[in-house]
Amino acid sequence: MRRIYLDNASTSFPKAPGVIEAMSSYLAGNASNPGRGSYEHAVLAMEQVMDCRNTLGSLFGCRESRNVVFSLNVTTALNTLITGLLTKDDHVLVSGVEHNAVMRALQLHRIPYSVIPCDKQGRIIVETMPSLVKPRTKALILTSASNVAGTIQPIREAGAIAHQYGLWTCIDTAQGTPTVSCKLEEGVIDAIAFTGHKALAGPQGVGGLILSSHLAQRIKPSVGGGTGSRSESFSMPELLPDRLEPGTQNIVGIIGLGAALASLGKRGNQDGTSCNRLLSYFQSDSRIGVIGPDTIQERTSMVSITVEGFDLAELSYRLDAEYGIQTRCGLHCSPLAHKSLGTLQTGTIRFSCGYATTYEEIDYTIQAMKELLRR
Repeated sequence: MRRIYLDNASTSFPKAPGVIEAMSSYLAGNASNPGRGSYEHAVLAMEQVMDCRNTLGSLFGCRESRNVVFSLNVTTALNTLITGLLTKDDHVLVSGVEHNAVMRALQLHRIPYSVIPCDKQGRIIVETMPSLVKPRTKALILTSASNVAGTIQPIREAGAIAHQYGLWTCIDTAQGTPTVSCKLEEGVIDAIAFTGHKALAGPQGVGGLILSSHLAQRIKPSVGGGTGSRSESFSMPELLPDRLEPGTQNIVGIIGLGAALASLGKRGNQDGTSCNRLLSYFQSDSRIGVIGPDTIQERTSMVSITVEGFDLAELSYRLDAEYGIQTRCGLHCSPLAHKSLGTLQTGTIRFSCGYATTYEEIDYTIQAMKELLRR
């Protein structure tokens, strides 16, 4: 059976051109640890890591490449930020569509929060933000786009309001990049958490933080270990990125991400146009409820739906078992978003396109949906 992969919001497939080759070349011909030796192969590995760090800095508007910090994933990056800058005596603002990567971290570390309400499409109502600010409020943590509805958030407007009240702002770009432009900007955005394996089409196991200079100076490490620098001291080095990168990093993943970034500008907008084709079909069937914005310009390349009179889990299963169409059904690790969108009891089926999703695959999916809904 053919495979139609429409779960790119979970992780991308196929990976970007050059990713597999770059990772294989490193493992087969180098496999040295950067920063752990002065021999040729260790230096070469360091250069490849620095190239990726510099490219990410350019992508996210960070002029200091040392303020680009790698981590295992965006969840780890968000936890590093939260534990490094906040305590249970502080208070933060979050959106009504935040992922559990934020919500569980706040809950785990007992950091109080207030939820910025959303409209029926899942977009935050920025006018409500001032009323939620308390004397202890320190930060705004906001996703750039919902992983349930694909709704693009007004990140710059929200960041500017947060700064009017003395808050720093972190944007979780897991679902937004590269569709949603997000860059460090004084008085607007102070930190960016990213992942490499979704729309950037790199491998799993690499993400990180982009920090403004003032947050870079303040953030405290939550994990200690060797860095290859300042080895005479039991204390973590003060200099970034070493302060937040203890232990051996996922070098092969970073090199794979570097290859993915090199191809980023060559992939076009096939994911958006394919998603728009699917969105139009869903909107034409009265039995299907489309969650989120009505137009592709207001969303990323995903569509979440409910279907009147159908068990969504069974429908998702049949799409895979009978047609080879792979989607994601459920709450998508975002119960807060489903509560805001009115789908907490049912969940949704999410169809998310990638750079390689073709019109033919979308037409096949549409035909499969029509056949299943006729039964």
